[in-house]
Amino acid sequence: MCVQVKQLEKEQDALNTKQFVAKGKLRHAESDITEADTLIKALQQQTELDSRAISEITQQLDAAKLKVQQLEAQQQQKEADLQRAKDDIVKAHKQKDQAKTDIERFRKEAALAEKALAALQDQVAQARKQLNPLNHPVVRDLYSKSGR
Repeated sequence: MCVQVKQLEKEQDALNTKQFVAKGKLRHAESDITEADTLIKALQQQTELDSRAISEITQQLDAAKLKVQQLEAQQQQKEADLQRAKDDIVKAHKQKDQAKTDIERFRKEAALAEKALAALQDQVAQARKQLNPLNHPVVRDLYSKSGR
């Protein structure tokens, strides 16, 4: 019986550790979502700024033919920045979606670990009761036959 209790306590410790790790992963995934939201907002603002800059550059090209080459180079750079920002937005959305998936998986893992821990705690309590010689089934049977 003592070996069984030790085994159950060992399993309980392992589940406690697993639950702790799962909760840590959950917090990390939630943090990843917050970071992704911040990144998305910044990239969207940058996209708006880049779009306005492209518009201004195009107007300057019409008004100042002497600066055509310089402004075309600036326009190309801003368009490249805009595309990079759009690509980064798509990437950030994918990361956010993955983080949401991870959160759901971590929540499920944590819930399963909590259920398993509760069941194991019940088993440990039952096993500890069996360690008391007065709770042994043979002793209980003799006690009940003696009329008490």
